Amino acid sequence: MTKAEQSKQPSTLWRMLPGLLVTALAVAALVYLVDLEELGQALSAVRLSILPPVLLCFVGTLITRSLAWRTILQERASFKDSFLALNQGYLLNNVLPFRLGELGRALLLGNRIGLPFWQVLSSIVVERVFDLGIAAGLLMATLPLVVGAEGAYTAAWVAGGLVLVGFIALFLMAAKPELVTRVLGQLTGRWPRLQAWLSDKLQQFLEGIAALRSPARFFKVAALMLLTWVLNIGWYYLLMLNFFPQATWLWAAFSIGIVSVGVALPSSPAYVGVLEAAMVAALSLFGADPATALAYALVSHVIYVVVTGLLGIYGFWQQGQSLGEVYTQLLNRSGAK
Repeated sequence: MTKAEQSKQPSTLWRMLPGLLVTALAVAALVYLVDLEELGQALSAVRLSILPPVLLCFVGTLITRSLAWRTILQERASFKDSFLALNQGYLLNNVLPFRLGELGRALLLGNRIGLPFWQVLSSIVVERVFDLGIAAGLLMATLPLVVGAEGAYTAAWVAGGLVLVGFIALFLMAAKPELVTRVLGQLTGRWPRLQAWLSDKLQQFLEGIAALRSPARFFKVAALMLLTWVLNIGWYYLLMLNFFPQATWLWAAFSIGIVSVGVALPSSPAYVGVLEAAMVAALSLFGADPATALAYALVSHVIYVVVTGLLGIYGFWQQGQSLGEVYTQLLNRSGAK
C-alpha cells in the first residue's frame, strides 16, 4: 500500500462512520424488539411458489425504469446498455460505501456509449426527481389513511395534486430554462459566490431535463416511472401476502413510502439494518408482529440484492471492468481524500 493510499484510509473510515453507526443502531433495535425464534419460524414458512410472480414484477420494475432512463437520454443508449448499467449501479450501492451507485452507472454507461459523464449523470438526476416526487406523493397520500386522520381521503387527493403540480413545474423548467436561470440570478444577486455555485449546478440540471421539453417525451417518462412504482408495490404486496394474508394494497404502498425515506439515512452498503428497521416500523402501524415483519423485510431485501447483484455482475463481466477499478475512478471523480 502506498503512502497516498494509507493517508486516504483514515478519511474513508471517518466518512463511513456515520452510516455504520446508524446501521448498528438499527440492527441493535431489531435484535432487542424481535424474538429470534419467532423470526426463524416466520422465515421457514416462506413458500417458494410465490417467487415466480414476485420476481416477474420485480424484474418488471427494472425494465420500466431502464426504459424511462433511456427516454430521458433521448434513446442515445440501447435498452440493453441502460438495463445493465442500472443494475451495475445497484450492485455498486450494495457492496461499496458512500452510495456511489448513481455516479457509478453514469460512469459505466458513459463509457459504454461514449457520452460525457456529467451529461449521463444529469439524466439520472432527472430520473431521481421523478422517483422522489412519486415516493413523496405515495407517502403523503397513504399516511393519513394509515393513522386514521379526519379528512384522510381529502389529504390523499391533495397529496396527489401536489405531485402533479411538481411534475408540471418540472416540465415548465425544461421548456423555459432561460426563465429559471433569470429567476435564480435575481434571487441570489446579493451573494455572488452562492450565485456562481448554484448557477453551475442549475445548468447541469437544466441540461439533464432538456429532453423533457417535448410533451410526448415528458409524459412517456412520467408514465414509465409511475408504472415502475405500480410494479414495485405489486411485488412487495404479492410477497407480503405470504407473511400477512390479511394485508391490503395500503400496507404495501405505505411501507414502500416509509422505506424510501428510511434508506435515505446514512447506512452501510445495501442499506443493511436500516431498510429492515423502516419496514418493521411501517408494518407495526398495522399491528403486524415484529418477527414476521422482519422476516418479510429480510426476504424482500435478499430478493433485491440477489437479482440486481447477478445482473450487475453480468454487466461488469460483459464490460470487462472490475468493481475495484470503478471504485477508484469514482473516488477520484468525487474528490475523495
